[in-house]
Amino acid sequence: FFFRLQNARATSLSKPHICGPMSAPRTVKCWAAAKPKAALEEVCMEVPSLGPHGVELRVQFCGLCGSDVHLINSDGGYADFTGFAVGKPQVCGHEVIGIVTAVGEEVTHVKVGERAGIGWQNGACHECEWCKKGDEQLCASVKATCCEGNVGAFADYVRIQDGKFCFAIPEACDSAQTAPLLCGGQTVWTPLVQQTKDGDKVGILGLGGLGHMAIKFASALGREVTALSGSASKAEEAKALGAHAFVAHSDQSQLDALAGTLDFILVTLATTQTVDFSKFFPLLRPRGTICFVGMCPPITADVFTLGFTMNNITTSNTGGRKEMESMLAFCAEKGIGASVVLRPMDEVNACLAELESAKHAKRFVLTRD
Repeated sequence: FFFRLQNARATSLSKPHICGPMSAPRTVKCWAAAKPKAALEEVCMEVPSLGPHGVELRVQFCGLCGSDVHLINSDGGYADFTGFAVGKPQVCGHEVIGIVTAVGEEVTHVKVGERAGIGWQNGACHECEWCKKGDEQLCASVKATCCEGNVGAFADYVRIQDGKFCFAIPEACDSAQTAPLLCGGQTVWTPLVQQTKDGDKVGILGLGGLGHMAIKFASALGREVTALSGSASKAEEAKALGAHAFVAHSDQSQLDALAGTLDFILVTLATTQTVDFSKFFPLLRPRGTICFVGMCPPITADVFTLGFTMNNITTSNTGGRKEMESMLAFCAEKGIGASVVLRPMDEVNACLAELESAKHAKRFVLTRD
């Protein structure tokens, strides 16, 4: 989720003061970690004035994502992109839906009073090769909503300076169920639409927060979906989400029966534990692809053996604005949303603890009055 942030710049913050109009800084109430692994506390912080392309939302719903946990804990590669790294508290929240309360004079696609959402990315140069191709997530100047000192949406208001990354939410989409789609959903949507086609046999490895959305999308897109989990107890849940078949990968006989049948495997696991992925490569058909979207430790692969079947190992991260817009339109048409558990934002610490300790096919969504 944090690929290509190396050249991003932090949004400056200063001492809190009384809230002002859009042309002035605003003081927001937010839930912040003062240091890595610390419990979040409600504090006041000042966010910068809106520029001509900026948008402000009053936060109503904010999904809780695994990347929020990694940022708060300053885990691994996330450490360089935290608020802590620039001497500021860490304020997470990047799956936000709310009401537009202010826009810059150049913003025309969303209006004050309308419902809108913001995801992981909140800025790009819009001029480089990748931006012109619609792959803004690959821009060297990418900015992220809650990294490097930016105040995220665990707050009453959130501001971004590049309003192109604020998206109108279709009327048919439920706010709470749509919030997690703005990062987690887009993360699985992008490889499914870019790397698979109608009728492909697709395996979804991992049935947690990302995996459950991947099953819903893949099934609705016309893929033949096999859910892969280490726990046989998740079979009924997977089929209820739309999976056509279920394989417990802890059972070698089930893996043997699936060998050489899948066109694509989407790995949604997010873990710091070492995983032996070698047992999944044989499930692919010739020219099949295994794609990683969950954050995993380094993997090893027998390229000699893979060479005989010409298999591909790829990755994917979030997506560009075109993927966000197509995903939202698809969800509105098909009635798709994440499976969610609603909690008030002042229970954020309990939710973070549960997210770290539990693995289930639901996403926490924090609510504000």
